[in-house]
Amino acid sequence: MEKIKRKPIVAAILSSLAPGLGQLYNGQIIKGIIFLLSLILLPIIMFRIGLHYSYYGLAIILLISMFFLLFIIGEAFFTAIKKKEFIPRSYNKWYIYLLIILLINSIVLVPTNFLTNKVLGFSAYKMPTGSMEPTLRIGDYLVADLKYFKKNKLQRGDLVILQFPEDPAKIFIKRIIALEGEKIEIKSKQVYIDEIPFPEGYKVHFDNKIYPGRDNFGPVIVPSDHCFVLGDNRDKSMDSRRWDSLPLRNIKGKPLYIYWARDIIRIGMKIK
Repeated sequence: MEKIKRKPIVAAILSSLAPGLGQLYNGQIIKGIIFLLSLILLPIIMFRIGLHYSYYGLAIILLISMFFLLFIIGEAFFTAIKKKEFIPRSYNKWYIYLLIILLINSIVLVPTNFLTNKVLGFSAYKMPTGSMEPTLRIGDYLVADLKYFKKNKLQRGDLVILQFPEDPAKIFIKRIIALEGEKIEIKSKQVYIDEIPFPEGYKVHFDNKIYPGRDNFGPVIVPSDHCFVLGDNRDKSMDSRRWDSLPLRNIKGKPLYIYWARDIIRIGMKIK
C-alpha cells in the first residue's frame, strides 16, 4: 500500500473540529479515544466536586479545558510533522472523518441542557429587566445553582430563580420576603412581617408617590407550600404583589455570581 505523508495543518484542524480526530488521522486511534474521553470527563469531574460554585472555580474549569484542547491540537500537529511515512488505515477516509465530526458534535451539543441542568445542577441566565436593581442590572449574566434548595431551607432574603406562575416558560429572579404561615403587609413602602418592620438594605425606591397595591398591600397570610417574593427595585417589579404568593414548586434555583456584565467591575461578583 502506498505510503502517504501526514499534513500537520490537516491534523490540527481535525482535532479542533473533533478532539482526538487529528490523532486518528495520524494513525493513533487509541490515543485519540483517550484524549476525547479525557476532554469530556475532566470538566464533568471538576463540576462534580463543585468548582463552578465560585466565579474563579468556573474560570479554572474553562481554562484547564481550553489548554487541554490546545494540547490535543498541538500534539496532533507535531506528531504529523514527525511522521515521515504513513500507511493509511481502513479508517483514514474523508467520509469517516466527516461522520466522526458530526457524531461527536451532536453528542456534545444536543444534551447540553440535560447535562448542565439535571446532572451537574447549574444553569446560566441573563437579566432582562431592571426589576432587581441595584443587585442585578439589565444585561448581567449569572450562574445559578439548581440544587441549592434541595440541600438548604428557604430563608427570608434569599434570591431565587423562579418560573413565572402565569407563564412557566418565563424565568424571573426575585427575593424571598415572607415564608409560609407568615403575615406580610406593606404600608407606605415599608414591609412588615407578622407586624414587625422588616429591614431591607438591598431595596430601592425611585418614586416617592404612594400607590395602593404597590406601596400599600395586605395584610395577607402566606399559604402553606408558598412564599412571598418581591423585586429589589420595588417601584418597577412585577412580583407577589400582583400575582400573589409563589408556589414553592416554581422555585428552580439560587443565583450565585455574575460571570459577565457590561460593567467589568461587576464580573465575578457574588449575588447577595
